[in-house]
Amino acid sequence: MTASNDLPETRLSLSVEAEALDGFCLLTGGGFKIRIWTSESVKEVLCGQLAIEPSYVENRIQTIFLDSTVVDDPNTAIVAAGSTIALSAAMPGVAGAMLRRGSHYSPMRSAISHDNQSAESTQRSEADMTLQLFNMLQQELGPAFLKRGIRLSGRAFADLLRRRGDILRSAVLTAEIDSVAVDYSEVLDVNWKKRQIDLRVVAAEP
Repeated sequence: MTASNDLPETRLSLSVEAEALDGFCLLTGGGFKIRIWTSESVKEVLCGQLAIEPSYVENRIQTIFLDSTVVDDPNTAIVAAGSTIALSAAMPGVAGAMLRRGSHYSPMRSAISHDNQSAESTQRSEADMTLQLFNMLQQELGPAFLKRGIRLSGRAFADLLRRRGDILRSAVLTAEIDSVAVDYSEVLDVNWKKRQIDLRVVAAEP
């Protein structure tokens, strides 16, 4: 089986009607790659590099995972090359309470809590990381990342087209593949499952 990193990358830019943007934001839940400077804290990556407001990180993002471990202090957890950061707003129930940053239940999840002492001190370098957005953060943060551009598996995009293709067809206003303007029907003809995709989606001005 061909590794995803060996698949050819295609740039796709779409202009869509504003009400259709939420559908594309669903792609952020499966994870997308973004280029960062490593060996900085989660807080520095989110706020300093990805331009998320510090107040939003503090008040809206209630759960942070770094490489599948729960982060209680984003100022001390260090991001390395190839890391995955997952972000969530408040989740319901006991599970949500346990995973919340600074939760009183944090001792009960010590096995999956991030150990800052285990983070290796490495030289700062430019590398890819994976970002995942869950629940309401998809709609709140997703548009800015889509406008900036996200890199993801073409299979994920193909699955979105399969599930919502009819809805999206009428909402896409313009499309470009590798900087060449195309009809949206040509987008549907591409076998995205055999590609990586550098995707940019912007909402048309009213």
